[in-house]
Amino acid sequence: MTKEYPNLSAHRGNRFGIGFFKVVLACFGVRTAFFFAWFITWFYAVFDRRAFASTEAYLKLRFPGDASSPRRLRGHFHRLIFQLARILILSYGQGRGRGIPLEESGRENIAFPGGKVLVLAHFSCWQTAMPLMGTDGHADVNIMARPDHNGNMDKFLAFAGSRRFGVISTESFSGGLIEAAAALDRGETVIVMGDRAVEGAASASVPFFGGSLELPLSPWMLAARSGVPAVPVFAELEEKPFRIRVRYCDPVLFSTPAGRVRSSSLIPAMERYGKLLEEAARRRPYDFFRFGNEKNG
Repeated sequence: MTKEYPNLSAHRGNRFGIGFFKVVLACFGVRTAFFFAWFITWFYAVFDRRAFASTEAYLKLRFPGDASSPRRLRGHFHRLIFQLARILILSYGQGRGRGIPLEESGRENIAFPGGKVLVLAHFSCWQTAMPLMGTDGHADVNIMARPDHNGNMDKFLAFAGSRRFGVISTESFSGGLIEAAAALDRGETVIVMGDRAVEGAASASVPFFGGSLELPLSPWMLAARSGVPAVPVFAELEEKPFRIRVRYCDPVLFSTPAGRVRSSSLIPAMERYGKLLEEAARRRPYDFFRFGNEKNG
């Protein structure tokens, strides 16, 4: 049984701090906001024990050579939360019309009619890229998400003026699965986060950097039972030039008859997804915002 960590965003990002960055972003732009974020995140790196504990297992898996050095792990932790701050700044700026260029690759992997499940991860610019999936050329889009009770850290910061899709709450009676299945039956797209197992929900462990990673079954079960493909999606912050690249991976197709799915039949797809997550974290170790569920060894 993995140790569960509560939603950290519900307790971080006070009104004064977020307001400060809003002013800096409006007056001086993104790069100045990044400059201040570098110093402010050192405070969290040194004093926020709870946040550090929630990332420590991932950092030890990703940087095994530094696993026995608390000082080095703190350094990695600072770089991770600084990158998270950058992503939040970009997300807010995107929603206020100060976006950076967005580009797509692998678009052919979603260029087919009917419903589909897009499996996102809390990786890099996932927040900033979601509005792109609701623009012209895409089918009607629905997002399965837990509501953010801290408005300052709302995952929909990037969506101002572009909320052209439905939001399916995972706090409903069915965890949103009934509503999501109905949307897929209508031929719509449903976005599901595939990298964090919510407490109480069905999950399974997959190999990850020599240890294991607990992943939710819901994206794969939803796709398999609805008879639609699941397409892993990654949104990465690229520099030189500064842009966000949305990458659609090869779709996962299920041969099991729709509606008759065993959890064990989903494991190969989940292991494949775990490899994609590992490859992404290997390229960009400070862009994977996991906060719990990893196991060493």
